[in-house]
Amino acid sequence: MLKQKTKFPQRKDDTTMTNSEKTLELAVEAHQRYLLKATNEDLTTAINCYIETIKEDPDQTSAYYRLATLLHKNGQIGVESAIEQCKKAVKINPNDANAHMYLGYFLSLNSEFDKAKEEFKIAIKLKPSASRTRLVLALTCLEKIKNSTEKKTVNDFTNALYYGITGTLMSLFDKASIKMLLRNITDDINFTKYKAVGEFFEKINSEKKAYDVYLNAVDNSKKSISLYERMARIAIKKNRFDIAFDCLNNVVILSDNDPMKVVNIIEFVEQYQNDKIDELIDFYTILANKYPELSKCYYELGHLYLKKDEKINALSAFKLALKYDENNPYYQNSLAYAYVQLEQYDSAIELYKKALEANPNDEWTSVVAQALAAIYHQIKGNSEAAISMLQNSLLLTKNKSQIHEAIADIYYDIENLDNAIEYYNLALNEDLDNPKIYSRLAMAYWEKDCIEKAIIFYSKAIELDSSYDIAYNNLGVVFLDGLGDANRAAEYFKTAIEINPEYVLAHFNLARSHEILNEKITAAKQYQKALNLNKEKNELDNKIIEERLYKLFEA
Repeated sequence: MLKQKTKFPQRKDDTTMTNSEKTLELAVEAHQRYLLKATNEDLTTAINCYIETIKEDPDQTSAYYRLATLLHKNGQIGVESAIEQCKKAVKINPNDANAHMYLGYFLSLNSEFDKAKEEFKIAIKLKPSASRTRLVLALTCLEKIKNSTEKKTVNDFTNALYYGITGTLMSLFDKASIKMLLRNITDDINFTKYKAVGEFFEKINSEKKAYDVYLNAVDNSKKSISLYERMARIAIKKNRFDIAFDCLNNVVILSDNDPMKVVNIIEFVEQYQNDKIDELIDFYTILANKYPELSKCYYELGHLYLKKDEKINALSAFKLALKYDENNPYYQNSLAYAYVQLEQYDSAIELYKKALEANPNDEWTSVVAQALAAIYHQIKGNSEAAISMLQNSLLLTKNKSQIHEAIADIYYDIENLDNAIEYYNLALNEDLDNPKIYSRLAMAYWEKDCIEKAIIFYSKAIELDSSYDIAYNNLGVVFLDGLGDANRAAEYFKTAIEINPEYVLAHFNLARSHEILNEKITAAKQYQKALNLNKEKNELDNKIIEERLYKLFEA
């Protein structure tokens, strides 16, 4: 939250003021503070007080056009609504010069230049000494010249020049302009003082004192943005990232979502607090609203939504990214991945193919090819297409081990064990210390009844990873079902269970070992443990466990 000290100057005798006048004065004070410091608190106070003033006294003219100005600046109403509010003010008091001036201002924003000039001239007639009306009228004349399709005349330029010069001269005698100028000068002096003191403390490595100086200054300066940025820099240096985030967030708020400030906080969060997913989504959304055709925003939003498992939102974001950059292979790949998450595989396949055709980078394209191969094999059941895609992937990358392993897995699944063994060995040539590949190779040899090789490779997997519970269980199966050594098999099953107490299959296999050793009571207990665990893990068919358990005690 922004640190804010709310102070109200002593007003004239409150006893002579109506409730609406008191509320209006509070609104004007908050409005003036907002113009100087641009804090959201002052903005909210001013808006609420103007609304309350109108409720208490619908004839308070100034409340209408001041409220219209704030609501329009804050993006809460459009130009048309602001014009209607100002027209109400003019209708209530046709002699209010400011009401005509604000109506003219909003008419000019709406490109109704002739009507705007009429209102400005009425305002000048009502208050000839007001400099602001003349200056705004001069700008309106110039804007009309700029936007007009008709032939420009000397008179148009003369009017703009006349009102610009007279407005500038009269500003020297305009009390409101002088008052605001003095406030700005005072603010600049205070800012320079605080900045100098803070910089001194920073130079002598007294960051805490510097931070406190800046903190005390933020409520007394309209240049709070610069102060908050300095505070954030100190907080980052001290690894106080939550404080730095709050400071940078205040910078974004005070700058009215200035794109560069939003980019700065995005970079900060991504570097130091990348778990702030919701905040990053908000900041990228701000950028996307300001620059609707900036495709990178939607691309980043898509990945953030994926982190939140909001698949539909991710899909929509990636689609928007492609809308503004339809041939970007990275966007195509990400959208394809989103389709996979939603199980829309045909759409994913088409996009993956487009990304592959673009081939912006061989290594990246190789990864995309592997993703497409997985869909062909696991979803479409087209092992031939999957292997072909992986073979193409091999041509694009220097890191071939993982691809060789993937090809081997496919050959294993379709029971082409010789090719599976060949590719597992190719994978090992580049990754000799990978226990997973040794275990897969052992399984392929086990399926070919090559028991000794299965034992060798399972043992190698365990040697490389002593916590590899699957390898222990599978090696136990080789000794139990391949060599009939129930005692030695039981030791491997027990080790697998020690590593993973909820390993259903290891409990089931240990029970089988005890059953072969004629230890029926112990076997029954293990079968029951396997059955209880399987209700949650669902590794086996419960009927298989129940049948083994019931047969133990059959006559």
